[in-house]
Amino acid sequence: MQQHLDHLAQQARADRVAVTPDLDAALAALDEAIEAIAPELEVEAYGPGVGVEGEQDVYRLVIRNHEWNAGDYRWGLKVCDALPNAGWRVAWPIQGVARLRKGEVVRGLPAMLGEWRRAVAKAGLAESDAGRRVSELAAALGAPADA
Repeated sequence: MQQHLDHLAQQARADRVAVTPDLDAALAALDEAIEAIAPELEVEAYGPGVGVEGEQDVYRLVIRNHEWNAGDYRWGLKVCDALPNAGWRVAWPIQGVARLRKGEVVRGLPAMLGEWRRAVAKAGLAESDAGRRVSELAAALGAPADA
């Protein structure tokens, strides 16, 4: 997992994100890790916009209990429709976005994990095992220390 986190952190800081099979594997590994941690915490977090071509705030990174199909809810990090009437509807898994948006997703990961770390702390869960794993993920991805 550490190799994937290192790759994502490096790409998040890059001028141009290299969309490769390694990046897709790293995003899938992060998605799986968050899906394992999030149900233990049940803490929502709303990250940065990941829209493209002037529509930055139309889609956002979101950790919450997402509805995939009618009645099928699962905690995790997804790209969601952020329009007021959309109800945070899931648009894509983080590894499933198109090439252009993938760069925005990767660059938004440090802020997203920092925001989740803040929300977990606010919920009083920072010292739980899952809370510590969130903090470790955030630090590995380069989230600001005050986040």
